[in-house]
Amino acid sequence: MRLLIGLCGMAILAASMGVAQKVSGRSPSGVLNVVVQSDSVSTPSTLRVRNVSFDTEFSEPSGNNALDPKETGRLRVVLTNSGKISLRNVVVRVIPLATPTGVTYNDSITVGDIPVNATRYAIFYFTASSNVPSQILTFQIDIHDSLGGVADSRLVTFLTRERRGGG
Repeated sequence: MRLLIGLCGMAILAASMGVAQKVSGRSPSGVLNVVVQSDSVSTPSTLRVRNVSFDTEFSEPSGNNALDPKETGRLRVVLTNSGKISLRNVVVRVIPLATPTGVTYNDSITVGDIPVNATRYAIFYFTASSNVPSQILTFQIDIHDSLGGVADSRLVTFLTRERRGGG
């Protein structure tokens, strides 16, 4: 969203929007005006300057949709820059809603720069220990660049399954 406003209104608008602003330009009379670029999640996606759309896919070797003992599953995050500018220093993080037991994983991947309309991938690996308990794991996926969030957070859930039987 681009708004041309006087300097006095800038502080009020910036406080109400809670987003990063970019100040630039002068009017012909020499009075300073500002351009506010909003990336707020409440701004329609067609108006966002910085915006990433993304999909996720979890897979694991046995195909039973659960991470079994000693298995390594893969969470693939497909990122597409659907904004109006190139994104710099993009980082994808997976944040557990509860601490996983018996599962190790990489929690952050630096994707780097994503030009407009380009697609990049972040792949997270989750490895279950030999004594992993049955549990439901839920992770929040956050995507940021050097200026802050560039996509709405999303939750992804998968299961682990403990070894049953006589070992």
